[in-house]
Amino acid sequence: MNSLANSESLYLREASNQPVNWLPWSKEAFEKAKKENKLILVDVGAAWCHWCHVMDEETYSNQEIAKIINENFIAIKVDRDEMPEVDRKLQLIVSEISGESGWPLTVFMTPEGNVFFGGTFFPPEDSYGRIGFKKLLNEILRIWNNERDKILNSSIPLSIKVKTENEGQLNKDLIESSFSLLTSAYDLEYGGLGKSMKFPHPKVDEFMLAYSAWTGDDLGKKLNNFTLIKMFEGGIFDQVGGGFHRYTTDREWITPHFEKLLIDNAELLEDYYLSYLATGRAEFLEAYNLTYEFIKRDLENSIAFSNSIDADSDGIEGGYYTWTEEEIKDALGQEAELAIKLFGLRKEGGVIEGRKVLRVDLTEAKKLINADINTTLQKLRDLRRRMLEYRQKNRKMPRIDTNSYSYPNYRLAEVLFQSLKIDDGLKIIKNLTPIVSRRLTGGKEGLLEDYASALLASISAYEVTAEERYYLLSLELYNKLKDFLKVDGFEEPNGELPYGDMPNESPNSLAIRGILKLSMLSKIDIEIEKILSKLVNSDPSFVSGLLLSAGSIINGIAHVVIVDEKDGKAGLLHKEAITTYYPLKVVEKISDDIKDRLDSTLRAMLNDNKGKSRAYVCIGNTCSMPVFEKEKIKLLLKTKLS
Repeated sequence: MNSLANSESLYLREASNQPVNWLPWSKEAFEKAKKENKLILVDVGAAWCHWCHVMDEETYSNQEIAKIINENFIAIKVDRDEMPEVDRKLQLIVSEISGESGWPLTVFMTPEGNVFFGGTFFPPEDSYGRIGFKKLLNEILRIWNNERDKILNSSIPLSIKVKTENEGQLNKDLIESSFSLLTSAYDLEYGGLGKSMKFPHPKVDEFMLAYSAWTGDDLGKKLNNFTLIKMFEGGIFDQVGGGFHRYTTDREWITPHFEKLLIDNAELLEDYYLSYLATGRAEFLEAYNLTYEFIKRDLENSIAFSNSIDADSDGIEGGYYTWTEEEIKDALGQEAELAIKLFGLRKEGGVIEGRKVLRVDLTEAKKLINADINTTLQKLRDLRRRMLEYRQKNRKMPRIDTNSYSYPNYRLAEVLFQSLKIDDGLKIIKNLTPIVSRRLTGGKEGLLEDYASALLASISAYEVTAEERYYLLSLELYNKLKDFLKVDGFEEPNGELPYGDMPNESPNSLAIRGILKLSMLSKIDIEIEKILSKLVNSDPSFVSGLLLSAGSIINGIAHVVIVDEKDGKAGLLHKEAITTYYPLKVVEKISDDIKDRLDSTLRAMLNDNKGKSRAYVCIGNTCSMPVFEKEKIKLLLKTKLS
């Protein structure tokens, strides 16, 4: 047993019985490497990562390989969910060196901690079209012993800084050119970006929807809707239990690696909910509902929500999620033949270990059931329910990483508040204070992503509850968040660089969005536009969250103020404001005693129509006259979506 047995990280604990003498990432590990003049091997992975487990079982559990590592290297194991700031740096440098990134990430460093080589998965012997790890280790040792200067002269320090692009202009040309670049990368046949393996890009989807809202050009909305339908129909969506797997190995969204992450599902929950608000499409509401039910059923724990679910069950990748025709017959009896057709068991592709990944085609489903979309979705829901009961009864659930990390939980809380699942959101933030830790239960202080997502959750709690304590908490969180601000933009105090969406929304984007929302509620003296302009000059697929904020600044952020005169009518106005689509908006319900913090123009307007609950809709620097009917809020927030 190595030194990882008592780690809080599930990924590290899983490696505690490996023959490799793993150490956690620490000052002591690097000092040991320098003292013993040994090369450093770093493995970065996560409990949910299928190929991490494969490398652990096939490569790091190989006694011969472990002997080479233990005698010649200081071996360090990193959980990317525990230390995303370390992962981001290493991913960037390894990508520059070898063109590879992802998990597991395998990194080789000098005794001084400089990176000289890296890659992803390495089998023990040559296979999968990749060099065997034993051969690679011996070749690295040969070069280190005989041609050391080659390694020392090519190594890259972790402290390397990314060159900052020239400052961009926040104008409509930026939005137009970014949208054009995204459409050129769009897969018109299957949705999403690119023509190979597919990750969801929720912020790209949201940016496209917002583009149509700002311009009236419905291409963005059409591309958004097409991607969301294709993902919902595909194998990336758990067609029985709801929720999304992390990515697919093909462009058609059919065959996933089966891990499920809280952060992915929180972001996709938001993606589908916003598109539902904008379009009213029943498919998007059903995708939202099934994903929400999955999160509640499989991830809720006594603290809040668990981090992830493994891909494997009983040693079979996807065994929990894939099906045979015989199993469907056992589960559904007389309706099995309909389900076999609906879930595509006889279609080509999607075969894992002789078992089929389920998918649907909603257009075909409507014909098979001979019904409209609502009835079709209801029939699918009934079949899913019965198949889920069978699955839960007859299969072993994959391992759950029960760690409740702050960042994915606070992201989820923000979405739950937006969609009026208020009690669930409050459960997550019940112990939120201005000092944010990596876990909801405490421990190491949080990173930028933790503070930024906490700020967004706190603002959202204020929006839906109108409780002053959440407004005050948001101000305190903002004051802590300012510690992460540097002259050239956002940067971690420990030197983390400003990265883009990967494809989850970047910490920078989260922070800027939170600051923009808070700036609608309170005066903030940060030149956020200047900071934002330094960050948006990049591939738009990596900065779509930032572009969403930039476009909102250009086209106007909405601030809806409901004055509650205790006549029983403010609640309807408040709910309408919360549930009306607008690319970036802030809603607050106030009473007369806190109006002094409002903008002076709006404050002067509040004196009229006293005694009657009313709403004011401000977009940019322009505010409406008071409105008393909820329908008028929707009209005033009306975007250019057709």
